[in-house]
Amino acid sequence: MIYTANTLQHARLGLAVSRKYGNAVQRNRLKRQWRECFRNSGIRRLAVDVLAMPTRPQSRMNRPVEDIQQAFERLRCKLEQAA
Repeated sequence: MIYTANTLQHARLGLAVSRKYGNAVQRNRLKRQWRECFRNSGIRRLAVDVLAMPTRPQSRMNRPVEDIQQAFERLRCKLEQAA
């Protein structure tokens, strides 16, 4: 996950899922799940741009949704402490 501050009053999410992750159905499902996690996270009210990229193929990811939720929470805490 890569992030940077933006000049808006809200966060934006970018997803980059390569074909190494899996077929189109698997990639689109992961993106839908990650977008939903982003919508439900507290990070949306911060002024930050986030780029999320899976580093492992789908066959080796055990809990992709829980992993991204934890990553969003860690990032939110880190950004709130810095502010």
